[in-house]
Amino acid sequence: MLFKIKFIGNFDKLLQLFSIYILSNIHSVPFMPLQDFLLPLENVKFHSKSSVRYGDKKYHVLITDRRIILFAQRGHILKSDDIVSERLDRLHGLEYSEKGLMFKISKISIQGTTRIDIHGPASELKPMFHNMQSLINSE
Repeated sequence: MLFKIKFIGNFDKLLQLFSIYILSNIHSVPFMPLQDFLLPLENVKFHSKSSVRYGDKKYHVLITDRRIILFAQRGHILKSDDIVSERLDRLHGLEYSEKGLMFKISKISIQGTTRIDIHGPASELKPMFHNMQSLINSE
């Protein structure tokens, strides 16, 4: 009987440590080694604080002086990187729109080699749009 109690105690401890590990990974922003995806001498000009939607997936946004990068880390156990990138010098269309009164939802449409429609909160997308506009106009 003592053996079972000790085993259950160790199992509870293991379960508690596992749940702490899982919760810490779910709650945190997915950080991956972005240096692996940045070009030499590429400078980060903007990064999103919250995730935005592109297609049916959520991404974080990074704008450099050369590219816009949408990145996410997929999977909980077997993690994989999901990257969408478009060079700023290939962009030829940029549009911003808002919908809603109380909860404003924004959309940025980027026309480059492909069309990228990003959806998210206005508080996040409006500064992103202004930053992209200033980077595109400076070229």
